Amino acid sequence: MKLLFNRIRSWLFTPSQAAQTATDVYEIHASKDTTHDARAHMVPYDENLLERSRTQWQFGDWESLAKLERDTLQHHPDRAKLALLAASGRLQTGQDAEARQYIRLAQDWGVSKKLLTRILAAGVHNSLGRAAAIVGDNPRALQHFQSAIATGAPGSEARLLAQARISNQYHQLGLPPAPIGALPNAVPSSSTFIIQSVS
Repeated sequence: MKLLFNRIRSWLFTPSQAAQTATDVYEIHASKDTTHDARAHMVPYDENLLERSRTQWQFGDWESLAKLERDTLQHHPDRAKLALLAASGRLQTGQDAEARQYIRLAQDWGVSKKLLTRILAAGVHNSLGRAAAIVGDNPRALQHFQSAIATGAPGSEARLLAQARISNQYHQLGLPPAPIGALPNAVPSSSTFIIQSVS
C-alpha cells in the first residue's frame, strides 16, 4: 500500500513540486495562525477615553475619574496618562491607598515626572480650594481652583475652565454657588513654582 501511495505521489508531482506543495500548505496554515494570534491580541479600546477623562479632570468630576479601572486602561495607548487621572480622582475622593497604586501604575507605564508633578500639585491646589470654600474664604478658594487648572493644564484657558471647576466643586460640597465674578484675571506667579522647578 505504501509503495502504491509513493508511486502515485511521484507520478502526480515531481520531487520539487511535492516539496513546494508541502511548503505552500505550511505557509497557509502558518499565516492563518499568525492572523488569528494578531486578532486575539488586539484588544479594542475607547478612542475617546483620554479626551473624556481630561474633560472630567478639568471640571473636577472626581467620581467619574475614580471609576476608571485597570482593566479598562491596560490596553489603551495613553494608559499612563489615564492611570494618573484615575489616581487624581481617587485622591480627591479619599481613596488614598488605591490612588497610590494607580500612581505606581502610571509610573510603570511611563508617565513623565513632569506630568505626574503637575497633576499631583494641581490636586493639592484643588484640596486647598475645597478647604477654603468650606470655611467661607471664597477669594482664596477661587484662587486655588484657578491655580489647580493652571498647574495641571498649562496653556489652557485657566480662567474659563476654572469657572466650570469652581461651580462643580461648590456643588459637590453642597455649598451655594461661588461669586465667580471675583475670579482673578491671572494666577499669581507663586502658584506655578512647582511647574518651573520641574521644567
